Amino acid sequence: MSHSDNTDDTSASNDLSSNELFYNHLTLGLSKTLAKQKGVHTVNLHKREPTEKSVIANWEQKHCCKLPNDLKNFYLSVEGFKMEWEGEYGGETFLIGAMEINPITKLRRIGGFESLSDGEMSPNLDDLDRLLGKRGKPLFKSTCKIFELQACPNNSIVCLVYLEYKVSPSIWLLDRSLEWHFIAKNFTLYFRMMLVYHGFPEWQYALTPIGLSPAAKLIISGIAPELLSPPSFKKTIADTNCRIDPTIFKVRSKMKSSATDERNASGQQERGAEAEPSGDTRTPNHQNFH
Repeated sequence: MSHSDNTDDTSASNDLSSNELFYNHLTLGLSKTLAKQKGVHTVNLHKREPTEKSVIANWEQKHCCKLPNDLKNFYLSVEGFKMEWEGEYGGETFLIGAMEINPITKLRRIGGFESLSDGEMSPNLDDLDRLLGKRGKPLFKSTCKIFELQACPNNSIVCLVYLEYKVSPSIWLLDRSLEWHFIAKNFTLYFRMMLVYHGFPEWQYALTPIGLSPAAKLIISGIAPELLSPPSFKKTIADTNCRIDPTIFKVRSKMKSSATDERNASGQQERGAEAEPSGDTRTPNHQNFH
């Protein structure tokens, strides 16, 4: 095996180990914990590359708003997030938990658009503001910006919401009756909650007056009964039990840049070696090494 092959293998191994380390920190070790859990059949963690800075800049320019620093750092480290885990019972497997954050390319806006014509008679989202709008809650009109962070299986949507005249967004749940429920003051807290609740079905409803359905309670009680605690405890469990170190996002960005530089340098050296004829005593062209 050539020296360049050894270098490539070492680089690939380092990239793999750093990638595993990043996702272990990001999920607070949940993927490994679930894999050891009795009754869990499969844990699928979809690994993705970081989002390009230009993609984030284009999104911010298009929607005339800045992403909060925690969400921007998240996207700079990984293009969205998806982890699913399945259980096994009676020889059959079935999906139990799903955790997902849309990539920025799917962070689409909901509402905030003008009617196509003044004479339009069909109902639109603005009509809901007049009927259901409440002070301090999101509105579908153009002065309030709402983006789809995650679509849930029960036809509800987790949204990143810039409330009217406020710069910092918060996380809200829009249920299937189009009622709003506050979930978290920022993205980091929401992500921690998602991990704590293991992505159980309807877990967001545990933080609302609606509460969990009997079916969801049954599933949770068999695996993580502590999550069926009183509301006052549920509001603080994510904040006390889980801490995501924000530096992991910066570290992964640096590792990606370093790995790219190493691969580029290795490729340039190989091209330089190929360009130099065997036995040629002339001074090498140093442009091939830069």
